[in-house]
Amino acid sequence: MRVTIFGFIIAFLASSGLVAAETRVWNGELDAGARVLRFRIIQETTPDAPAKVQLISLDEGSHEFRLDEFSVDALTLKFTLPATAASYEGQWSATTSSFEGKWKQRGAELPLVLRPATTDANTTRTEAWSGELNTLIQKLKVRFRILNPGDADEAVYFDSISQRAGGFRAKRTVDGDNWSIGVEGVGGEFKGKISADGEEIRGTWKQGLSSLELILKRDTEVLDAVVNYRRPQTPAPPFPYATEDVSFRNDVDSISLAGTLSIPSSDKPVAAAILISGSGPQDRDETLLGHKPFLVIADHLARKGIAVLRYDDRGTAKSKGDFDSATSLDFARDARAALEFLKKDSRIDPQRIGLIGHSEGGIVGPLVASEHSDVAFLVMLAGPGVSGRDILLSQGVKILQAEGLKDENLLQQQRTESQVLIDLVLAADESTSTDSIVDSAVTTLIETAKSDRVKTEEARPQLKAAVEKLRTPWFRFFLAHDPAPVLQKIGCPILVLNGELDTQVDPELNLPRIREVLTTRSEGIFRIIEFPKLNHLFQSCSTGAVSEYETIEETISPVVLETITSWIHKPSAE
Repeated sequence: MRVTIFGFIIAFLASSGLVAAETRVWNGELDAGARVLRFRIIQETTPDAPAKVQLISLDEGSHEFRLDEFSVDALTLKFTLPATAASYEGQWSATTSSFEGKWKQRGAELPLVLRPATTDANTTRTEAWSGELNTLIQKLKVRFRILNPGDADEAVYFDSISQRAGGFRAKRTVDGDNWSIGVEGVGGEFKGKISADGEEIRGTWKQGLSSLELILKRDTEVLDAVVNYRRPQTPAPPFPYATEDVSFRNDVDSISLAGTLSIPSSDKPVAAAILISGSGPQDRDETLLGHKPFLVIADHLARKGIAVLRYDDRGTAKSKGDFDSATSLDFARDARAALEFLKKDSRIDPQRIGLIGHSEGGIVGPLVASEHSDVAFLVMLAGPGVSGRDILLSQGVKILQAEGLKDENLLQQQRTESQVLIDLVLAADESTSTDSIVDSAVTTLIETAKSDRVKTEEARPQLKAAVEKLRTPWFRFFLAHDPAPVLQKIGCPILVLNGELDTQVDPELNLPRIREVLTTRSEGIFRIIEFPKLNHLFQSCSTGAVSEYETIEETISPVVLETITSWIHKPSAE
């Protein structure tokens, strides 16, 4: 039996005493096998503006997605979701008083039923239990939702709230005061005992090699509330500059990329910057945890007379291509295509087009600038100066320390285990099997690191998954890539910025190497700045911990924005 998780509402809101705005709402559940994702679609219509339609994925941190081509009438509801290349079309069923149809995404088709506000009384009984896991890397709030508890059709779901990932199917077994809840989708299990007053469950969460204390307490929060953190820096129209949706082609790889061009008003050609995102599939705003760093940067630069092109990574949102098989070299060809596109725009000075790369973008940008002398400037935001191998080994320790881990033995163990896996992957050729690498890792860790953890039955699947990830094309390039020879070949002015509390690209490890290399260049000025109390995203922070990113309202420090702007207008040396 399918369970209705929440009810539906319809509201008519007055935006003023004269003009009425209509809000229509549909809710539903997407059964994705191991997960059941709750969706809410909100359509807002006013007489004087185009309809605004959004899909809110409640089990992905209430992430909001813009819907295109949305239409609804008495028989059909359909839309496309450009950010994930998904589409839906449902037909009205008088029997269920809902739209029944298929969610289509990347070759898969899943059933999705959407019900309008007036059709559901929401009689489902729900109880929830929440607690916090201290994983050393970060503290994670988790929750179990139990629908129709105790009934034959009881349904249980696991939500990792801090990771914005929920809706994992779970199964609960109750034996007196003892509870056991297994979550197959994440390979985890909770076992605990409920207190005499029924308000607390003390137990242990076991997942892979980890066994962590977990104390669950009754959660009285609204279970399907849409949570939105304040992001005061995110700009909103009207803008004092023009914005255009554009597309350009990477002819080498035969793919089309989509983005947004911000153009200041000017009677002569202006300078321009191309924004290059960090690792992982990023949209044109580099959206992360509600923050939109590239949108903030583009807005600031455009207001200061600098045009900005930001684009969706290949295979992401509206850009074509395959992201999963790409490496930084492929992304460099995409960035190069962006530069060629801007050079053809008469509003832009072709002699003043530069690159701004964040994180992995600090690898991609130099790759482009080292091969093409028409790059006018390069800005590296938290860009690496050492190999990916050294970056990962540093990250593992720095992130744990920022989250409060002080045990030197545990920190050394983490570094040793990572180093063994990485070095074995780098040493292996393509003909070496993953199982063979895992065997070598287990032997090495038992003999040299005295690690008992790898002897457990859960260890091998986890080690195999780690090795398989490290052997992907992107990781193999990243691990082996040395930025130094690339940086040495660049002739344009370079601005290197890093945050003092960056735990992902440690300034103490990377900046000295970058300075050493740039000092030996035959031409080109450079400036390196380490900003106090800023993290990897250039937010003002306390510890630099990854867990802070979402809770900080600031998207990017205004000091950093001003530094980038003034330097582009007038590059200067140290």
